[in-house]
Parts: sequence; C-alpha cells; structure tokens
Amino acid sequence: MKYAGIGSSCCLLFAALACGQTASPAFEVASIKEALPLSIENVQAGQFHMGITVIGSHADYGFMTLADLIPYAYRAKRYQLSGPGWMNDTRWDIHAKIPTGQPPVRAPEMMQNLLAQRFSLAIHRENREQSVYALVIGKGALKITEASAEEPVGVGDLSNVRMNNEGGRMAFYGGANGTLRVGAGSNGAIQLQMAGMTMAALAGMLTQFVDRPVVDATELKGNYQVTLDLPPDLMTGMPAAQKLTAFLGLGSPAMVPDTSGAGIFQAVKDLGLELKPGKDPVETIVVDHAEKTPTAN
Repeated sequence: MKYAGIGSSCCLLFAALACGQTASPAFEVASIKEALPLSIENVQAGQFHMGITVIGSHADYGFMTLADLIPYAYRAKRYQLSGPGWMNDTRWDIHAKIPTGQPPVRAPEMMQNLLAQRFSLAIHRENREQSVYALVIGKGALKITEASAEEPVGVGDLSNVRMNNEGGRMAFYGGANGTLRVGAGSNGAIQLQMAGMTMAALAGMLTQFVDRPVVDATELKGNYQVTLDLPPDLMTGMPAAQKLTAFLGLGSPAMVPDTSGAGIFQAVKDLGLELKPGKDPVETIVVDHAEKTPTAN
C-alpha cells in the first residue's frame, strides 16, 4: 500500500534546498550548553526552557537533542532520520544570532552549518522504503470534534511552552498541539486532552508510541479536540520527565520501552480512527558521522 506525497514531496523539498543556493548561511555566533534536567523546580525558577523561538536576529533552541535538531535543520520529519541511538540521549540549549541581512526563515539552513561545524555532522540522503502506519478514519463514527474558535491552536513547533496546574491536571500552552492537559484517565490510563490539534500532529505524536512512522491519511483538515487515553503499561518505568517530552512531541520511538502492545491501537480506535500497516518510500537523512559533544563555545 502506498501513501502518495510523502517521499515525493520530500524529494522536491530537498531538491529545492540543494539548487540555486551557492553558499549556506551561518549564524553570526552561537552558544551551545547542555540543558538542565526537566523538573518543576527548574521551570518555576525560570531556569528551564524548551522548544524553538526565532524572532528577529535571535534564535533560541531549548532542550533539544541532535535527533531533534537534524530534522529541523533539513526541514524533515523525525522518522526521516537514520543514525545512532545516542543522538536521543543528551539535550542542548542553543542561543544563536542571525546575521544582519539574513531573514529568520533561513535559520534551519544556518543550523545545518552549525551542526557541521560544532558537531562535525556529515549526512547523505537516500530513498528508503519504510513500513508505516496510515492514520485513517475508522468504520464507525468519528469521535473527535473540531476545535472551538476560542481555543488557541498549535503553532507548528514547541516555542514558548508554558505550564500550569489546573485542578490536578497539568496544562501546557504554546506547543505544537495547542493547549495540552495531562491527567488520569480510566483504568489507570494517562489521559491527554489536546484542544486544537491537526491530524498531522496527531500522527507525529503517535509515531513515538509505535514501532514505525505514522502517516496522516485521514484527509481531515483543520484543528480538532482530541482526548487520547494512553494504556497504563505503555510507558512503564519511564521517568516523568521522559513522559512529558513524549507528550509534547519532543520524544522519539527509542524513548518508549515497549511498543509491542495492542493498547495504543485500541486507544486510536476509540477516537473513531485506525492505524493500518503499509509501505511507503521515504526520503531519509542518513547520519554518516557526528560527535557526541560539540566543540567549545
């Protein structure tokens, strides 16, 4: 089974980036430091930040692994990255200055240069056929509803994420999934309430909990209210901070201890959706070399 547009669109994007640009732009200066651990204390003290903020001449990347930064730099999805597992281990805070005359939209290309200089990153691209799950509408009634106009929707990245305690549920604002509330569901489940989520964003989140990429094939447009009950055994033994990064879209399949259970598939069916296995050619970024620690600032 093929899902049109995944490999082909990526090929066009990579070709566009490769053609007509004789020199890759670079940050004027950049500082890279290992990120502080994620904790309530660090957040409340204002010593912790996560996500990507690019405003004017300032580019800020918080709590990011190489496995996050490489797809960002090459405008790709995480499942298009193939490299050593240790790229998910260490998280970094990066503060960079965009040179005068360079538009902020070129920040990903500047990150390419930074990764090559500071982490000695070397990559090549190739087409690889991958096993995928297609997220499709199920046979029964759809059990998600369109987001209300009053609810803030996802901004497409994880910039300026804020958190608050709302009557026993932790609420997160400003991320890719709109307002996210995390609390207890039935039968020990972890319940995620997303107030304004696209189906592409849902597919990206589900990819973290199964054994292959999830591709949106629902053809549903717009933003939706989604309540997802994650099985209690899905992340057994996973530290709370690691769970949170998965909920916010900062995780990876390698972070989830057990993805073989059927519980997550049933959770998707409870939404009136379904995960169907298939194959698709995917443009893949293959890491040939990278250093675990960057050169000094």
